[in-house]
Amino acid sequence: GSIASMLARFGRFDESVIRLYTRQILDGLAYLHSARTVHRDIKGGNILVEKSGRIKLADFGMAKQMVENMSCTRSFKGSAFWMAPEVIRQRGHGLAADIWSIGCTVLEMAS
Repeated sequence: GSIASMLARFGRFDESVIRLYTRQILDGLAYLHSARTVHRDIKGGNILVEKSGRIKLADFGMAKQMVENMSCTRSFKGSAFWMAPEVIRQRGHGLAADIWSIGCTVLEMAS
């Protein structure tokens, strides 16, 4: 299931689980960003957890590949509670917007 469904069923995660999942989320995002792709919808509902505890990023419907010489995109995509301020302001955002969303997801796992 997803992190969101696990939270709904079991409640907040222990710190050790949050560290384990966050490390894997960051590894997946590093791979995605190395391909100059911004996910734009990182949240608990779009992070799947296998029975083994392995994490997989999901739902790439809002993802965008940043072409060469493109540092930002201005489209308003994502889920409001996990959006970086620059996305909400629609002044342009890049790969860093996913990092903000991961921070929101960590808080989601801890609450």
